Amino acid sequence: MSNSLIRFKLISLGILFFLSFQFDSSYAQLGIGATAPEIRLPDSLGKWKPLSEVKGKLILIDFWAAWCYPCVKSMPDVVKLYEKYHDKGLEIYAVSLDKNYYNWVEMCRKLQLPFVLVNDPYGFNGKACQEYQVNSIPHKLLVKDGKIIGAEMSLYDLEKKIEGELSTSK
Repeated sequence: MSNSLIRFKLISLGILFFLSFQFDSSYAQLGIGATAPEIRLPDSLGKWKPLSEVKGKLILIDFWAAWCYPCVKSMPDVVKLYEKYHDKGLEIYAVSLDKNYYNWVEMCRKLQLPFVLVNDPYGFNGKACQEYQVNSIPHKLLVKDGKIIGAEMSLYDLEKKIEGELSTSK
């Protein structure tokens, strides 16, 4: 076999390997307009808090964990969003992926999080992460009328989207 044929085969195999990861459905995310799957997880007192019972014009679903530095660092800004837009119809449903219950509860208390807090100790292997195709955190989705209208946006873009949606809703 000639060197150019071997090189061609190796490059072809490399491209196929790369593409297999790019189009693997396990790395896909729910698209804009997709129906938001139900989440039913316990809060810090063990009471079940289904997503469907959260009432608001807009719901921000925030997948996070107490051990995740970027998640914890962004929480004060998430709290500011909540305080600014809650009276206009924003609710936040924060899904923790913490396996350690006590660390999660302690972080929630430390950050003084005022919104719905639930925990899935199965983390990325839990039903919520599987159904929402969450592979990394923080992972934020904006839901209106049961449909995803925003995902994986910066906090700046998220606030602009929230502001726009709440200013046009009745």
